[in-house]
Amino acid sequence: MFSKIAFNNVKRSFKDYSIYFLTLTLGVCIFYSFNSLDSQQAIQEMNKNSVFRESLELLMSGTSVFVSVVLGGLIVYANNFLIKKRKRELGLYMTLGMSKGKISRILIVETLLIGVVSLVAGIGLGIIVSQGLSVLTANILSMDIEKYTFVFSLGAMIKSIVYFGIIYLLVMIFNQYTISKYKLIDMLNASKRNEEVKLKNSVVSVLTFILSLAFLVFAYSRILKTGLNAASMELIITVLAGVFGTLLFFFSLSSFFIHIVQKNKRYYLKDINIFVLRQINNKVNTNFLSMTIICLMLFLTISLIFTAFDLKGTIDKNSAKTFPFDASAFLVADQDEGESEVNNIKAYLNDIDFTFEPNEKHAFFNEYLLDLSIEDLLSKYLSEQEQIAIQENYLYGPVSAIKISDYNAILDLKGQEHFDLKDDEVLVVSSYGEIIQALPEYMKNEENIIIENKAYTLKNDVAIDENIRINKGSKFFYLIIPDNFKGNLQLEFSSFNVVYEERSFEKSEEKFSNLFYELEENKYRNIHPGLVIGSTIDQIKERENGSAALFIFLGLFLGLVFIVSSAAVMALQQLSDASDSLGRYIALKKIGVTDKMINGAILKQCLIYFLLPLGLAVIHSIIGIKAVSGMFHFNYESILVSSVILVIIYGGYFYATYIGVKNIVKGSN
Repeated sequence: MFSKIAFNNVKRSFKDYSIYFLTLTLGVCIFYSFNSLDSQQAIQEMNKNSVFRESLELLMSGTSVFVSVVLGGLIVYANNFLIKKRKRELGLYMTLGMSKGKISRILIVETLLIGVVSLVAGIGLGIIVSQGLSVLTANILSMDIEKYTFVFSLGAMIKSIVYFGIIYLLVMIFNQYTISKYKLIDMLNASKRNEEVKLKNSVVSVLTFILSLAFLVFAYSRILKTGLNAASMELIITVLAGVFGTLLFFFSLSSFFIHIVQKNKRYYLKDINIFVLRQINNKVNTNFLSMTIICLMLFLTISLIFTAFDLKGTIDKNSAKTFPFDASAFLVADQDEGESEVNNIKAYLNDIDFTFEPNEKHAFFNEYLLDLSIEDLLSKYLSEQEQIAIQENYLYGPVSAIKISDYNAILDLKGQEHFDLKDDEVLVVSSYGEIIQALPEYMKNEENIIIENKAYTLKNDVAIDENIRINKGSKFFYLIIPDNFKGNLQLEFSSFNVVYEERSFEKSEEKFSNLFYELEENKYRNIHPGLVIGSTIDQIKERENGSAALFIFLGLFLGLVFIVSSAAVMALQQLSDASDSLGRYIALKKIGVTDKMINGAILKQCLIYFLLPLGLAVIHSIIGIKAVSGMFHFNYESILVSSVILVIIYGGYFYATYIGVKNIVKGSN
């Protein structure tokens, strides 16, 4: 009997449950799709890299727990709205003699029914979406799309069932608790309760609104000035000012706005604008806290999705980047051993019986540290901001050096001409000019570099911006010194570069990749104590793209969950308010207001209610993205894709809500 009542309830209330069901289905779909990542071909190839594999597992586990908490909160919140909406119906059951226990059993069956259907639909939709995600993953990682295969992840399906099963169980417990607290009189009179307007005084509302703007302007100006480089406490103050300003904004907005509109009698008294404005005023004033949270979640959504797609642009840029060598490796020198065989990478390779083939051109070279620091060298030209940039980018410390004969051997590999260097000359090789202006200024204004009280003439006026090995990183600074340099030299690394012949590229790439993977696993530490680190071009691109891909997946995962949660809460609030306001709509019809005018009023209410938090979130996002503009490349594609995703999901919920509210009002006839 209970199953039949529950089934009929769900069927009868399908319109009310549609947003709830849609949200559950989308939640399961997103959850399954992103947890199926490790089953995709492109990711499985990346999983050969142990660091990437461990990072992915950690990321997916941590994010899944966080997302399940967010979705669990959303589902409990949505369920609470539905229970409140059905108070009169549940009160009627009690009036007819049904006990709270029996009502609870009906709700359990309803929750089970909706949960099972949404799980099946969500996993089915997730399987379809994960195929598109598989293609997107291959595209992000610049992998061969022809390797695409149909993806089904049993692990993701089991994980989805377990996580959402726990959520539904919590919903059932919550329902039992809620029903046990309700009184019959409250249930029967639920629809007669009016919203309580919290801010009625016009002067106070205006002052509060101005105060909220002051907080927001304060937060915007601080974040634009310091970006994310501010000290921790300053950044916390800025964030708190932004959050508090947003809270005050929604707390005072409706009262402030309605007082302003009331000044324009012509507009205020036109058609049923009074009704529309009063409805919006009540809703915003009642739900100002949830609107604040939704606004902040939308801000995070826009920022996360924008960042994710901007990183995709960075990956594409890395994939198109050319490298002068096909592989590089270095042995970290033991400072106590000097330039002995222990610190020689050539001797290391001999010990492990690794040899170069004739078609693998290579060059060995040593990297040293000088008795000269970057700070001492550029101190005269470093601004306070650049000193901070040096610390943040780890550009400080002793200056590295290479002897001219080693440097010319590196140039030989690239097919470039040699440099000649006198005993009192040095050559500057660096990318620091991209980060700080102090280096270009130094080379423009100075003729010498003083090393251990001896002046060396600068051979070049502009630093050579080309690294000496491919796994050194994008930020480097070297002085090329004469072979008979008389100062103190401390061996830092013993290194080599390799260039493959094109006809044997794949074979050589596999050979060196395997060597470097074996070195990562310390396979030869029992033969030679030295620490050797090496990378091929493919490994570097794989590593860089893999790291960026993790951030992209994380950004998309959280962004989609946040936007679905925000839009669902907005929709549920609108539908709930529409049910509570049925009496007002019936009164409008009785005084002769046409259906067209009522539908127009519903459209205005839904549109304004959905746009308010989104509008402020967009402003927050523009300011936030501008504040960290130095960290991104800002391509229009990322803005366009982010906007399309936002419009489709948020716009879809808005339209579904408008239709839902319209049907509820229409059904009151």
